[in-house]
Amino acid sequence: MFTALAADSITLHLITDDNVAQVYDLFRGYPDSDVMLQEIADSYLPEYEDGQRTKYGFYATLNHELAGLSLLGIDTGKASTGYTGADTLIHMRGKGVAPRSKPHLFYLAFAILGLNRVETGCFVSNLSSKRSIEKTAGFQLEGIMRESGLNDRGAFEDEYLYAILRRDWERLYDPSQVQVR
Repeated sequence: MFTALAADSITLHLITDDNVAQVYDLFRGYPDSDVMLQEIADSYLPEYEDGQRTKYGFYATLNHELAGLSLLGIDTGKASTGYTGADTLIHMRGKGVAPRSKPHLFYLAFAILGLNRVETGCFVSNLSSKRSIEKTAGFQLEGIMRESGLNDRGAFEDEYLYAILRRDWERLYDPSQVQVR
């Protein structure tokens, strides 16, 4: 089993049942700590189905400095499909942490787990997430899902849906760039 995926100047450290208390401690003391701690609880903790891990949450470091969170989930309702998500600490935004973490997640999805498709999305009003997704080589806009989620105001909002396929990853990425630790 691996504990981290490293490439570029970003390392994704796997959140496990054994280290979750330490991960919570890492995220204390920042202006956006409350939001990030809630995100860890809501979205980044390990999940399992039939003995198989279905959610791989990571804390991300940029040049060894805590930068945020990334995840790869397995969609058990769709064959060989995963999904990604990310949350970046406010003071680390604008440094490309989320898009530069995607090669790590794609490596996990395609090379280690053997998935065929990875999806992501964002609310149409979230322009910074849209820009981040569009900076990631391979993600293609597949459409808009009408009123598919509740936004922070509790209103239904449309979401953009993007995806990358294994064949796109094989064409665009060099798997040897990701170090598995």
